[in-house]
Amino acid sequence: MRKLTMLAVALVLAACSSGPYAPSQQILQAYTVNKPGTTKIRVHRLPQLSGSLLDESCPLIVYIDNKEAAGLQKNQYADLYVPNGIHSLKVKFSCAITPMDKALTINLEGTAQSYETALNTTERYSLTRVK
Repeated sequence: MRKLTMLAVALVLAACSSGPYAPSQQILQAYTVNKPGTTKIRVHRLPQLSGSLLDESCPLIVYIDNKEAAGLQKNQYADLYVPNGIHSLKVKFSCAITPMDKALTINLEGTAQSYETALNTTERYSLTRVK
């Protein structure tokens, strides 16, 4: 039993040390292919306080031009390949009763961009370009 417990602890520690955040497995196929005329954007959902009402049963949905593109759990990211041009980038909780969302107009010209999203100090969701 002790060996099993030690193995479980080792696996947890190895998982924690593999990186600060993980890729989402919920990405619409249309946004997973890097092809000419697209720009890579990364949207990272920062971690929140544990015990938040908005837990794993309520992913944060990433929208491109009002179409669902990815679902993010706490501290996950999605790499999306979006056609160049001007687009709307929006995040919204899938289960929010009130319209708790944040949107930006983005201009894609081939240079990779990164965005972070999290609850800010006023308990509203932020969406900020970081690169």
